[in-house]
Amino acid sequence: MHKKNSLDFYKISFWVLFVIMIFSTFPSVNKKFRNYEKLNHIEEIYGIIFKNYQKSIPEDTLIKFLRNGVLDNLDPFTQYISKEELLRVNEDFAGDFYGIGVQFTIIRDTVMVIKVIDNGPSDKSNILPGDRIISVNSKNFTGKEIDNNVVMNTLRGKKGEKVDIKVLRKNKELKKTIYRDAIPLKSIETSYLMNDNVGYLKLEKFAATTYYEFKEALTNLMSQGAEKLILDLRNNGGGYLQQAVDITNEFLAGNMEIVSTEGDFRKKQTYYSNNRGIFKSGDLVVLIDQNSASASEILAGAIQDHDRGSIVGKKSFGKGLVQEQVPLKDGGSIRITVSKYYTPSGRSIQKPYNFSDTIDNRKEFKTKGGRVVFSDGGITPDFIIFNDTMSTVESNFWNKNYKTLYEKAFDFADSNRIELTLDYRSVFKKNRENFVLEILQLPGINGGVIPINNLISQFENMILNNILSTEKLHYHYNKDDNYLQKALEVINANGIFK
Repeated sequence: MHKKNSLDFYKISFWVLFVIMIFSTFPSVNKKFRNYEKLNHIEEIYGIIFKNYQKSIPEDTLIKFLRNGVLDNLDPFTQYISKEELLRVNEDFAGDFYGIGVQFTIIRDTVMVIKVIDNGPSDKSNILPGDRIISVNSKNFTGKEIDNNVVMNTLRGKKGEKVDIKVLRKNKELKKTIYRDAIPLKSIETSYLMNDNVGYLKLEKFAATTYYEFKEALTNLMSQGAEKLILDLRNNGGGYLQQAVDITNEFLAGNMEIVSTEGDFRKKQTYYSNNRGIFKSGDLVVLIDQNSASASEILAGAIQDHDRGSIVGKKSFGKGLVQEQVPLKDGGSIRITVSKYYTPSGRSIQKPYNFSDTIDNRKEFKTKGGRVVFSDGGITPDFIIFNDTMSTVESNFWNKNYKTLYEKAFDFADSNRIELTLDYRSVFKKNRENFVLEILQLPGINGGVIPINNLISQFENMILNNILSTEKLHYHYNKDDNYLQKALEVINANGIFK
């Protein structure tokens, strides 16, 4: 019924292959695990299912079931990455990729250009914000099947490759030839002086180039007069361990522990500062929230444990696991957790993820200055921000109407692009009454239960997302940011733990 060679060992069980590959790749594991005969049990189960199950299951599907069954019983961060996914994953942390240099959105099944990267390939070809990309390499590029993944896979590729696109601009079709080139993926979203001596730096991730970007941005701030720093790690999901270590080093005196890592098959490794940092004494506040994870928590934990600065915000995510990415023979990779990390006081901040993983929430640790901190599944800030989330009614309203408001915001930005660029405040003031009327017509407004001013501000922010650069957007948002207001209060009142 099935060919015998389809049950050949190397084709039968990808799972067996990847287990053996892992064990042979890591000698310390190989020494401890010698009884490969136990893996025959998996092969036996595979064969029985493949030949007898009431409904035929394709081999690739069954292999996927077996693989996922193993990984799902480990931790949330050990995962298989397919060959197709791997390129995108690696690009995200490499610091750049090859593409045409546009930021886009998809509205009414059409790819709309929101922003064009300065001096990038599209900029050199005179692609403008508001252009609709309707054709790529002579193929239609509109319709229901066009999603974000399709756009990225089509527009990204090898350096120097030609991409012929057709754009629609004010009802006129224009043909453009663009050559892919390196497009930087910046880790620093913005940095500027908030006042005469307080610098602000927003760090999005810890990628391969993050430390160099950070060092350059911090040096520039200091040259402008920054003596104090607010480092914003909100929504920073982490990245490379070494990048977190190198950045934390900039804030610490010499021979101070930054982080340690240890696992059953990994010897304990401790990272120390080298006294070469350029901001070892200036007042420091680190902003975190529930989405600050991993490398962000390494940095925040070290600053808190050494009483080097103050942590402001919400309790962090609680990811205290270290992964390594191991290549597989099918072109994909397995990202496997190899150790836990510990802050200088000895805390593991990993939150529980299954029945076998527990933490002692009330176990006390002490900072360098003697303050009590806890290992409780995340970094708890020194100054906690409350009530920065929407009410349930307001959240429901946005869930119902987000797509409609997003399209209205884009349409308004597209029709008033020049005026908004010159003076968006005046444009908003002039059109405020119209904004109110449009929002009041939407379902779920509940007769004014939701503060209309909040809705107008958020709608205006959606408009500005189509107009302003990332740097200018953050500057605009930060003016009414309660996290930043608290950070400024702390840093200006000398409420820094040092």
